[in-house]
Amino acid sequence: MRNMGIVLASASPRRKRLLSRIVRQFKVENAKICERIHRGEPFPAAAIRLAQMKAEKVAKKHRGAVVIGADTIAYLGRRIFAKTKSRQVARRALSFLSGKTHFVATGVCVLFPSGRAVKYCEKAAVKMKRLDKRAIGNYLKTGEWRGRAGSYDISGKGKGLVESVRGERETVVGLPLKRLKKILRQHR
Repeated sequence: MRNMGIVLASASPRRKRLLSRIVRQFKVENAKICERIHRGEPFPAAAIRLAQMKAEKVAKKHRGAVVIGADTIAYLGRRIFAKTKSRQVARRALSFLSGKTHFVATGVCVLFPSGRAVKYCEKAAVKMKRLDKRAIGNYLKTGEWRGRAGSYDISGKGKGLVESVRGERETVVGLPLKRLKKILRQHR
């Protein structure tokens, strides 16, 4: 796909890697926002709202560009598995998810120079393997869990913790590509 003046509103190296599969050239700018989910807000709706906030913040600095924002939320029931900051939290999350199926919602917002916004959410169901203390300890040593929703990185060594994925695997990584590719093609 040719360069349309695209900016990815994310500091995630995984999102950058994914976007490079469908776009040759683009800029990256971190959109630091308060990633708070409102009480009672459905997680897919929250993911879209946060993606839009990221895209709008970056679009203010890059007028005339197509700006892509994304946000990923891992959850099971009403329990959210936020971006992990400590080994202890990661251990608890992985122990809880062991042998269970949880869900990942990635919201995407594409802002066009015309002011048009295309917003959507893709969901995936992730079944984790049964993880014993040793498997969890070995994974924690990799450090991949830092800053990851769900405390694992399915695009790295964390894929060894996952039994199966229903849905687009890129949704779990943080940027579903199938629909995004179509949206960008329709508007070039």
